Amino acid sequence: MSRITSPPLRGEVKRTLRPYIVPMRNHRLRTVALICGFILLFSYSAGAQEACRPLAPPTGGTITLGPSQASNLRDTIAAASSGTTILLEDGLYDLSCGDTNCRLVFNTPGITLRSVSGNSDAVILDADYGTNELISIYASDIVIADLSLMRAYDHPIHITGPGAPVSGILIHNVHIIDPGQQGIKLNPDASGLGTTEDSTIECSEIELTDQGRSHIRDNCYTGGIDGHQTSNLLVRFNRIEGFWCDDGLSEHGIHLWRAASGTIVEGNTILDCARGIGFGLGYGTSNGHSGGIIRNNFIAAADSGLSSSPDGFDNGISLESASNAQIYHNTVVSTFAPRSSSIEYRWNLTTATISNNLTTHSILARDGATAGLTGNNSAADTSWFFDPSAGDLHIKASNLPPVDAGTALGAGLADRDFDDLDRDAEPDVGADEFGYPIFLDDFESGDLASWDFTGG
Repeated sequence: MSRITSPPLRGEVKRTLRPYIVPMRNHRLRTVALICGFILLFSYSAGAQEACRPLAPPTGGTITLGPSQASNLRDTIAAASSGTTILLEDGLYDLSCGDTNCRLVFNTPGITLRSVSGNSDAVILDADYGTNELISIYASDIVIADLSLMRAYDHPIHITGPGAPVSGILIHNVHIIDPGQQGIKLNPDASGLGTTEDSTIECSEIELTDQGRSHIRDNCYTGGIDGHQTSNLLVRFNRIEGFWCDDGLSEHGIHLWRAASGTIVEGNTILDCARGIGFGLGYGTSNGHSGGIIRNNFIAAADSGLSSSPDGFDNGISLESASNAQIYHNTVVSTFAPRSSSIEYRWNLTTATISNNLTTHSILARDGATAGLTGNNSAADTSWFFDPSAGDLHIKASNLPPVDAGTALGAGLADRDFDDLDRDAEPDVGADEFGYPIFLDDFESGDLASWDFTGG
C-alpha cells in the first residue's frame, strides 16, 4: 500500500530545470548551475501538476472529530448544514458496523469531509468488509479529500442523484484500498434522472492488493472508476493499480459508459489492470459514450500475476460504441502481449481521432469502427522507458524514435504533457515530452571527452 505521488520526481526535475539546460564545459560553472538548479527544484512543493496542490483552508464552519468519535461521524454528517467542513484528525476510524450505523450519507449539498493534516494515508476509514458503502453521495458540491478508504464490501464511494442530477462533486487526494467492487461508482437512480454532471476525480490512488483480490466476488466485478450516464466528468492525475482477478475479467481502471458523454481522462497512471481506460462497452448508444478526450496517460502492464491470469491484460485503451472520441498522446506499454491490443476501437458506432499515441502493441480496428490515425507509433520497445513495472513511462533518451516524431495538433487538444510541461512545435509521440538531461555534454552518459578539468 505504498503511496506513489503522481507525477514522479523526474517530472518535477524536468519542469524546474528546463530553463537552465545548456551545454557547459567548465566544471566550476557546471557546479554553480547545478546547485542553483536544485535550489529552484526544491522550492517547489511535491507534485508538479497544479491540480494536485493542497486544497485551500476551509472558509465556513468546521467540526473536528477524532478516531474515538468514529461512531458519531454518520450523525455529524447528517446534521451538518451546507458550507460545513468536517475535519478528521489522524488515525484509524472503525466503520465496520454496517450500513445502518456506519455508512456516511451526504444528502445536504455543500458539505466537505477532509483530514486536518492533509495526509491521506494518516486518516483511514476502514469498513473491514462489514459495511457495503463507506461514502454515499446524493447531493451537489460535496468534497471528499485527503483521507483513505479501506475494505468496503461494495463501493467505497458511490455517487447517485436523488431523482435529479448532482454536480460540482470533488474527489481529491483520496486513497482507496481493496474495494469489494468498483472503487468509485457513479450511476443514475432508478428514475434515470439522477445523473452526475460537471464533477472531478483527481490526484487520488485506487488500488487492489493481492490480499484484497481474495475478497473480490461475482466473476471479478471490480475496477477503479466506473461511471454510467455521467456528463462532463474530469478524471485527472490519479494512480490506479492492480485490478485483475484469478477468476473473471475485471472492469477497467477508468470506465465511462452507458450513455456517458464529454469525459476528459488525462494525466493518469494505470498500472497492472486487466483493462486500462474505456469509453463504452458493447454495442449500442445506450452502452456507449459520446465525445470526450483521453490524453497524456501512462498505462503499463508488467505484473507476472496479471500475465498468467486467465484473462491476462486485455487492452490499454478501448472504445466501444464511442462516437467522436479523441485519443491523444497516451503511452501504453506491456511487457507481455495483450489479449487484444494496446488500443482498440470497436463497432460501427465508434468514430475517433487517434493521434500521437506510443504503444508496444497494435492499435486495432474491430467490427466496422472508423478512426483517423496520425502520428502513432505502435512498435515501442520496453527498453525505451524508465520503469514500466512501476508505471514510469518517461522516455529515457533524446535519440529514441518517439522524440519529435509526432503530428502537430490543434491548440488546446494536448498542449502539455503528462508532467504538465509545454509541448514544442515538434511534439514527441506518447504522453511524455522528453526532458533533456541537465547538461548537454554527455556527462550523464559517462562520456567526459568534451570536459575541461584544467579549471581554465
